[in-house]
Amino acid sequence: MDDNTDSRPERLTNRESEILRCVTLGMSAKEIAKHLAIAPRTVERHIDHIRLKTRTRNRSHMVAFAMANGLV
Repeated sequence: MDDNTDSRPERLTNRESEILRCVTLGMSAKEIAKHLAIAPRTVERHIDHIRLKTRTRNRSHMVAFAMANGLV
């Protein structure tokens, strides 16, 4: 039996929330980077952190999670 008593995700930073909103709009890492004036690799790093904090498998799962939990 899985003992997952705290199923709440870690709180996202403001930048992570901003990037998550962009991901839900279907933007690529390069598009997000250009929009936010940061490096694409930084965007990918933020996306990795979001995935870990939300315990999601990929971008599609992240978007579904964000919508289901009112994060966007």
